[in-house]
Amino acid sequence: MVSLTVLKAVKVTPALIARFALLPFRRVQNPCLYCPGICLASCPTFLESGNLALSPLGYSRSPALWEEKCAKCWRCTLECPLGYKLPEAFGRPLKIEVEVVRGGVPLLVSVEGLDTEYAEKLSERLGAGLAVVRGLDTRYTRGGPLDRRSLERVRKRLAVFAKVLALSPEAAHALGLEFLPLHLSELGVEIDHEGVVHIPCLLRGLEARIIDSLRKAGARITGADRDSCLKVKPREQVLYLCPRARQLKLLSVYDLIAR
Repeated sequence: MVSLTVLKAVKVTPALIARFALLPFRRVQNPCLYCPGICLASCPTFLESGNLALSPLGYSRSPALWEEKCAKCWRCTLECPLGYKLPEAFGRPLKIEVEVVRGGVPLLVSVEGLDTEYAEKLSERLGAGLAVVRGLDTRYTRGGPLDRRSLERVRKRLAVFAKVLALSPEAAHALGLEFLPLHLSELGVEIDHEGVVHIPCLLRGLEARIIDSLRKAGARITGADRDSCLKVKPREQVLYLCPRARQLKLLSVYDLIAR
């Protein structure tokens, strides 16, 4: 639910209310022009800065600001009544491709430049297959839509394998794959850790399953951090499920299981 404080940050006028009421009957190029700011409560850069320019309202009007400051966390899309995909609103379509390094069950899917080292170690430990997707990380750093044809080619290539698991929230989100940390116990992975776990921005709807899976693997989860964003305000003493945490010298679940 959006707080009154957040709503007061947006100037709600009769004209804006009328446009929003008529929105279902129109074909709108940019729904952010009509939204009363529901997404503000979820935007990490706005919550951290209090600056409307650093929010979906500002990013939707400035491609340069969007590319530089938007976290591409997709939280605003999850909150938007129309599901407006701001993280891919600008830029050219991004082509991706996949290389199956070796087959196996399960097939672990890595994103080049993000988690390849973790993936190689874990693949060897589990005797699993390994595939590397190239070009995908750009969608979650600089932003932009995925090229549909290349996306379909990657999906078709992976679909021939019986069980496919994504190491990163990015791969799970973009390719519609199962997230590896949801299958720890069935993979025979044990985790000796006690503390708070961060729920990835891209997979917030999986919070209950994530916590349940970690506990089944032996982790003693004392709480869930669902509000902070690794890219905007990373926290110490938190277990991250995002391989990107390593770049910030923070603890990732893969530091515990890919040894």
